[in-house]
Amino acid sequence: MSEIGHFPLTEQTSDRTAHLSRLADAIRSLGVTALIALSATSHPVLYVRTRTRLVPVVVVEDIAGNQWFIWGRTGTAHVSQVNHAAAALCGLDRAVTRSRVNPVAARRAALREAA
Repeated sequence: MSEIGHFPLTEQTSDRTAHLSRLADAIRSLGVTALIALSATSHPVLYVRTRTRLVPVVVVEDIAGNQWFIWGRTGTAHVSQVNHAAAALCGLDRAVTRSRVNPVAARRAALREAA
């Protein structure tokens, strides 16, 4: 394990940076600006400039050891889905998101309408 500054470089760090680099290349190929910050740390961040905002993207690992790109409140894509993630971040494809509908409130509203 090597060290740059105060940040130890680990295999996980280089994996995260490699995944974010592939995503940045895919985003740039679509004509959108992307920049990786903190690439020499344990927590690199990819910043994507969309038409209306700056979106940070990070790579996280779930309990099963799978790695995911996450951004915003609900944007996610497995690291193997680089083109899908790039399209979603560039606004060319709707990202798979969790429903924002509260199932309890929706059920109560349906029951009120039936009564």
